[in-house]
Amino acid sequence: MNKQVQLIKSDTDYAMRMLVYLALNSGPAPVSAATMVKIQKIPKYFAYKILQKLCKANMVRSFKGPKGGFSLAKEPQQITLLDVMEAIQGPLMIRPCLLDDNACPVRPSCPVSAWLQRLQKSLQASMQSLTLARITSATENEMRQRLL
Repeated sequence: MNKQVQLIKSDTDYAMRMLVYLALNSGPAPVSAATMVKIQKIPKYFAYKILQKLCKANMVRSFKGPKGGFSLAKEPQQITLLDVMEAIQGPLMIRPCLLDDNACPVRPSCPVSAWLQRLQKSLQASMQSLTLARITSATENEMRQRLL
């Protein structure tokens, strides 16, 4: 059996896609969840749960009423992939022993721990450097290239 492990789960991917959509379509009026669900092809039941988490993490603002919807609560350069992942999935953790010394009976003498710690830090730094602004900039450039 070929079992694959996802580092970034589907709900985090959906969250990033909704945030990108909000960043690219920001204007005077909020964007409805129904619009994002339809255009981004996100299951409706996932979208509302994800939007609640993004609101709780102060990345998204919600507006009630007939013309309600959602908008970014922060500037795109202030939202990172790591922030989104932590808001949706919880902390990035390669192994429990990296976040809790008591989770490993052989730590600190474990020969694997130091390497996993480096990998954890590298991955966190990479995800912290990938902002919503960087993603939307690349997306806008790709869209321009397709039109040429």
